[in-house]
Amino acid sequence: MRTNIRVAGIMFKNNKLVTSKMRKKDKSYYVLPGGGVEDHETIYEAISREIMEELNVKITKLKLVYIKELKIKDKGRGIEFYFYIEEYSGELKKGFDPEIKETIFEDIAFLNLNELTNVAFYPIQLIDLLEKDKKTNFNELKYLGLHNYP
Repeated sequence: MRTNIRVAGIMFKNNKLVTSKMRKKDKSYYVLPGGGVEDHETIYEAISREIMEELNVKITKLKLVYIKELKIKDKGRGIEFYFYIEEYSGELKKGFDPEIKETIFEDIAFLNLNELTNVAFYPIQLIDLLEKDKKTNFNELKYLGLHNYP
C-alpha cells in the first residue's frame, strides 16, 4: 500500500483564517488550502504549488508547524504536513483545484478562529490548536498523532 502525502497552509488575512470552501453533494464545509504531494515534489514545492493553484499567491515565508498521521480505511496510511504561511505576495483570489474528485472548490472563505466550532471545518483536530498557536506565532512544531480517516 502506498502512503498518501498531503500538505496544507495556515494563513491569515485581516486576522481571519484563509480557508477553501468546498461542497460535496449538498453539503458545504471548510478546509485549509492544500492538497497532495506529487511524486517529483518535496513537501515545500507542493505547498507552494497548491497555494498558487488555489489562492493565486506566492509564498515568501513559511514554516512547518504540524504533522499528522492517518489510517485511511482500505487504502493504507497517510501523512499530512501543515505549514504556517507567514508572508505571501499577490492578491488572494480563487484559483482552482485540479484534482478531479467528488468535491467542488466553491470559493475562498475568511473565518474568525472563534467561529470554527460553528461551521463544518476540517481537520477538527486543529480547531483547539490554531487560536493558541497563532498567539505564539506557531513557534513550536507539533506532532498531532495517528488518526482514522474519515
